Amino acid sequence: MQVILKKIFVILTMATLLYPSSLTWATERRTALIIGNSQYEVGQLRNPVNDATDMATTLQGLGFTVILKKNARQQEMEEAIRDFGRRLKRGGVGLFFYAGHGVEINRRNYLLPIGARIERETDVKYQAIDVEMVLDEMANAGNQMNIVILDACRDNPLGRSLRSAGRGLTVISDAPVGTFITYSTSPGKTAADGSGRNSPYTGALLKAISEPGLPIEQVFKKVRQHLSRVTRNRQIPWELSSLQGDFYFKPGRSGGTNAGANSEKNDLAMGARPPAPEPAQDGILTDTATGMEFVFVKGGCYQMGDTFGGGDGDEKPVHEVCVDDFYMAKHETTVEQFRRFVHDTGYRTEAEKGDGCFVWTGSKWDKSHDANWRSPGFKQTQDHPVACVSWNDATAFVRWLSSKSGKNYRLPTEAEWEYAARSGGKREKWSGTSDGSSLGDYAWYDANSGGQTHPVGQKRPNGLGLHDMSGNVWEWCQDWYGSDYYSSSGRDNPGGPSSGSDRVVRGGGWSSFAAYSRAALRNRRVPDNRYINLGFRLALPPGQ
Repeated sequence: MQVILKKIFVILTMATLLYPSSLTWATERRTALIIGNSQYEVGQLRNPVNDATDMATTLQGLGFTVILKKNARQQEMEEAIRDFGRRLKRGGVGLFFYAGHGVEINRRNYLLPIGARIERETDVKYQAIDVEMVLDEMANAGNQMNIVILDACRDNPLGRSLRSAGRGLTVISDAPVGTFITYSTSPGKTAADGSGRNSPYTGALLKAISEPGLPIEQVFKKVRQHLSRVTRNRQIPWELSSLQGDFYFKPGRSGGTNAGANSEKNDLAMGARPPAPEPAQDGILTDTATGMEFVFVKGGCYQMGDTFGGGDGDEKPVHEVCVDDFYMAKHETTVEQFRRFVHDTGYRTEAEKGDGCFVWTGSKWDKSHDANWRSPGFKQTQDHPVACVSWNDATAFVRWLSSKSGKNYRLPTEAEWEYAARSGGKREKWSGTSDGSSLGDYAWYDANSGGQTHPVGQKRPNGLGLHDMSGNVWEWCQDWYGSDYYSSSGRDNPGGPSSGSDRVVRGGGWSSFAAYSRAALRNRRVPDNRYINLGFRLALPPGQ
């Protein structure tokens, strides 16, 4: 089987214990275990041994005592990890770097040794290295700071027989206390292997950690910016941090020692705020807690409502609306992103606490007590849009993410939603097109959905780069619904009526006819309603 290293997964864990003020780069103990695996029997890789070798050399120059393993088998990897854990008990900084194949099975991440023979899913836990082993060794050591970098293949190199294997490594949410987690690209996305000596991510990282005076957050900001530029925003790293003090790979004129810092900007406790979203090239912004990508939408004025004729009465009168600049989520909120919220908070949706969710029986919508966001009645992956969530569930997610990031995330207003769906207020009947014969290129709807949702981003984006604004799932908006609101709507940034009984939903879903997937069509639901064709996406004001 020919397998190409497509995705890099990076995790950095940082303990919350702060360094004493006298501890400097010159005196602190630094220990690194570096493993690079390339010579697989199936799916040989070009770069991992080179990446490991170059990382070892660079870290030695930065004061690390380095243990280097190349093309290591399972026993050799296990012994090295245990020895590494014993060394960490001496204190200081511990760094683990792995480059090679990795795979997710049943929501656990495994590093693949050389010589592993895996034909069934049950073979994985006996012949591969669970990432939890590394994290456990770090947690048990109790040293001051740990850094783990996994440069691992996100494609499954084990064949189609492992049906529970995901597209790549899954999110790690139970790491040692005080965690800084970064992926080389957004969850569920692919990353390039590259044709040079190093993978694009490791190459950028080697350069960034060698620059003096950069705190660790700035190191990865530089890597993020580099990858965004060279991949044209196809690869944007994802990060989560609870770091309380500064760490410098190479202190310099613009940075001090690795002494503990009690600055407000780094006051991050376990499970608290990760780094804020970082703008990337071409107006793309990535939230570090979820991997959500946001597209910058330049504000403007447009004719809101039924500009094509034949629409419903609540789409009239057509009227001029002007909206300010904002960011709109590139995709609908996914199952994996919602899962992180649930994991962090223990939140139970209204479908789970109540009497389930409305499902389509083939002839009518009926309440199913067993249906909820986890099991809507059809198979879904972590990349499917979350469904069976109420407006109240969506706003609970918004509060969680805003709290973690310090940003004012929200649901879009109805005016913002239509403006974004119509590629910046263009006269488009559906999001991305006015040609009904091409609707299937842009939307999952009744004619092509097969009666269920589909992973986000599979259809063509509209003119702003937004996916699935028509079809897949209906999307909650912030506004209360008013059937005659267009008659009294303000011109500038209208936010809907001041009160009501229903909230606005837009865009149509997988069960909608083409007419109900139009960009101008308005629908409404009671805030506690949940349907298997109803989800949401987020918006963000600029400058947040």
